[in-house]
Amino acid sequence: MSENDTNSVPTAVELAQRLIRFNTSNPPGQELECARWLKALLDEHQIENQMLHPPGLPERANVVARVPGRGEAPPLLLQGHIDVVGVHGQRWSHDPFAAEIAGGCIWGRGAVDMKGGLTMMLHALLRARYSQNPPPGDIIFAALADEELGGQHGAAFLVREHPQLFDGVNHAFGELGGFTVHVRGHRFYPIMVAEKHICRIRVTFLGQGGHGSQIHRDTAMSRAARALRRMENRHPPFRIVEATRAMLVAMGEELSMTDGLALRMAMRPNTAGVALAMMGDEIARMLEPMFRDTITPTIIEGGRQENAVPSEVQMLLDCRLLPGSTQSDIVRQVMSIVGENAEIQVERYEDGPPTVDMTLLPYLSNLLESADPGSKAIPYMVAGGTDAKWFHELGIDTYGFTPMRLPSDLDFMAMFHGPDERIPIDALNFGAATMYEAINGYRG
Repeated sequence: MSENDTNSVPTAVELAQRLIRFNTSNPPGQELECARWLKALLDEHQIENQMLHPPGLPERANVVARVPGRGEAPPLLLQGHIDVVGVHGQRWSHDPFAAEIAGGCIWGRGAVDMKGGLTMMLHALLRARYSQNPPPGDIIFAALADEELGGQHGAAFLVREHPQLFDGVNHAFGELGGFTVHVRGHRFYPIMVAEKHICRIRVTFLGQGGHGSQIHRDTAMSRAARALRRMENRHPPFRIVEATRAMLVAMGEELSMTDGLALRMAMRPNTAGVALAMMGDEIARMLEPMFRDTITPTIIEGGRQENAVPSEVQMLLDCRLLPGSTQSDIVRQVMSIVGENAEIQVERYEDGPPTVDMTLLPYLSNLLESADPGSKAIPYMVAGGTDAKWFHELGIDTYGFTPMRLPSDLDFMAMFHGPDERIPIDALNFGAATMYEAINGYRG
């Protein structure tokens, strides 16, 4: 194979389809077959790589590869996960693991979260391998297991057991950013520079059980129901962090005077609620999770017999915390909502980086605005969490950067973890090309 022959590099569409066809639903994970395919592909193209897994868990496989650069810049990390959430209980228009092409899109679980983004990274890596002008620094590609359930078998394992693989790395590209958001006729490209961190809390409601034929009041189930209603109406207070403030300022420079006023009001906690109401449901739905900690019930368990009232009902809360919020902060908020007749247990807590690094923002913004003239790139904080937190332990700052030029009629955020997940082919090709430009211009 010729060193300069790029004809053998699969297209971005081919790579994305192949990745989606591996069912890597997590739980249980089982990323091994997908990882084996990645390793074989990298071997075929003579790219240095290794497959790594936690001791005793060969099915939780990760792949790390490296393409040498010119030695003029630090290494750049491209990190993305190969596991996906499941599809149980969802109705799909297309087989979620067939990667069918319809309506100009590739359909399937992981198309946007995040096998589409991983495709962009992989395609850029393969192109760099055959380039006559290698990138300024080495490119490290990490295909990770277990992100959807916290990353312990993926990014956390690599960071703690194989940190030497990332020596000298200052920056990484990961999920989630660089996609088009259409607001009032303007095209914005949010680049993730911060993320919320996770606290999972189990609340146990207790009450008198008994026979289903009797009248029961103030049961564990009714207490849980009242707590659910309070969660709909009571929320943690507004707090505006650095990344969100920077995003609002950047958007305000582009929008109308009225919208700009609403954005300025949103920067103040005492007027943020009024500002969100002024912006309309679609924009408010996107912005509100960036303005405060969130408490979301996701699983309720109680009762095993159809004619018996349970004396215990458990509710799992998925809490997402702003940078600077602590475990004690969110526990206090939960206690104030659920009341005294409940037991609270923190099952998982992951602290996040308290500060935001925006040194690469001008570079990435220029790339996106050049690729889509008339658009505006802005910083933002993702409402969820990613593997960025683990690489931050090594001093690596991750930017959410998987570029996609999206049409205005696509509800992009609904694609995440939902049915009929899909990625427009034009957006995938746009991302692959922009990712390649990004690694070639990176100077650290």
